[in-house]
Parts: sequence; C-alpha cells; structure tokens
Amino acid sequence: MNEGFRRLLVFTLRDEKYALDLREVAEVLEPTPTFPIPRAPRFFSGIINFHGSLVAVLDLAMFFGGKPGTAAGKILVADRNIANLAFQVDAVENIVSEEVLLEEREGDDDMTARHLVMADGEIRELSVNRILESLEAIISGEGM
Repeated sequence: MNEGFRRLLVFTLRDEKYALDLREVAEVLEPTPTFPIPRAPRFFSGIINFHGSLVAVLDLAMFFGGKPGTAAGKILVADRNIANLAFQVDAVENIVSEEVLLEEREGDDDMTARHLVMADGEIRELSVNRILESLEAIISGEGM
C-alpha cells in the first residue's frame, strides 16, 4: 500500500455504505451507555465520557432523516481536533486505501464529499465539516 494514499473507514448505515477519512476518526467503540442532553435535537443519542472528555453522540441514521440506528452498532469518535462528537453507525466494514478506487465523483448532497466506486460497490464519503456546519445551523435555529 502506498503511503501517499488516504485511508478510509468504511461503515454501514441502513444497508448503505459510507466512509470517513481515517484521519478524522480517533477511535471506534462498542456501544456504550449514553446520558441525555437536555433540549438537544432527537438525533443526538446522548453524551458519553471518552477518556475524560464529554462527547456528543450523533445518530447518523436519524440525522439523515431516518429511523434511529441500531443500538448494537458502533460509535465512531471524531478526532478531538475536529470536534467533541461521535457518530452512531450500524456496523464498521473495513479500512480501505484510496488506491483501490475505480472511480470517484463529487458529492451530490450537503453531507457527501465524494461518491467512491470500488469493486464491491459505491460508497458515499461523508464530509465531517459539512455535518458540523449543518449541526451548528440547526442548533442556532437556522437549519432544517
């Protein structure tokens, strides 16, 4: 594997495949108890203690307008330099290198950075920055 290629963490959400740049993910956790966040939008599952820091858990399935994600899924904790935020997903598939991409094209919605075509299908690479911008707009009363 060439060191010049980014690596992507591939996960599933409602039978669709998504990816995040591995550099944006600090850790993958098993489901852990969450504590409610008063007056937070419903798509926040709660808050967790992650190595001494409080981290909000975003249920991506609900955030994308669907039903709540599976409680038996995984928690993807974002790099602390990005945000104190974690994503609840259904399952983690694997880690792949960009060098295995057959094709890529720009995202066609607010949360997708790129559509990636691999030998086993298409994956939506999410933009953590766009998710954060959307969350900020919603919380400040400007979004959705």
